Amino acid sequence: MSIFNHRSVWATDTNYLNDSKELVSLFDSLKHHLPPGGSPASELVRAAISEFAEFAPGFRANLIGMSSFVACFSEDGDVLSQWRAYADNGMGFAIGFDPTDLVALTGEKPSELRRMMYGGSVEEEIVLRYVDQVVEAIREIETEFDRFGYPQMSLSSWLRLRTSEFFYELAFECKHPAFHEEREWRILARGGEMLFRASSGKLVPYKTLDMTSISNPSLMPVKEIVIGPCTNSFEAERVLTYLADKLGYGHSGIRFRKSGAPYRR
Repeated sequence: MSIFNHRSVWATDTNYLNDSKELVSLFDSLKHHLPPGGSPASELVRAAISEFAEFAPGFRANLIGMSSFVACFSEDGDVLSQWRAYADNGMGFAIGFDPTDLVALTGEKPSELRRMMYGGSVEEEIVLRYVDQVVEAIREIETEFDRFGYPQMSLSSWLRLRTSEFFYELAFECKHPAFHEEREWRILARGGEMLFRASSGKLVPYKTLDMTSISNPSLMPVKEIVIGPCTNSFEAERVLTYLADKLGYGHSGIRFRKSGAPYRR
């Protein structure tokens, strides 16, 4: 009801999400993704990335004032583990949005929509491709590394800075494989006021993410609502029809369907 009444969702500080490896999962697997060394250029790149992988988790855990705020969504609106964890143990609803019609993803400083990766071959392929490109870029000067660099920075220091920028950015899209069933997409909120809410006995920082429709500013781009597996589907669909009509979506403006999970709590 709050989502529909305010046409918004919460974008939570990533330090307070339920994945204890949030934003650091990539660093655990980074060394395993690296190709074997060989040339001076590849050894220099390997050293920079390996050093970063050791340093990054502790640094990330102690950052203050550089929080990232995300609203999390799923590709699949009917996953049993999601019903149990996030929808009153099967009694809730899953709201299906059309991301192509979201105000939050447009404008001068639009938020970013990102698809999450869960380790494995996709993550490894990105790391290997990046390493290959960096090695290729510096290969022509690999025998004269000491001559190159900025006046106040050696080439190796510059390389460590550039690789850390890349992998900190990539870490936003990487999660531990244990969460793969979520098939998560997330919106990284830009700007906005930091607010606070109480959750599980602690204060959690968040920002409000506008979920208004581009084509109709009085509505959200809701295409579907999935009814939880433990909810009375007849009663739920009836009241959802009333609600959709009252809010301006019309009797048939939103598709309703019952979860296919045969879950009985």
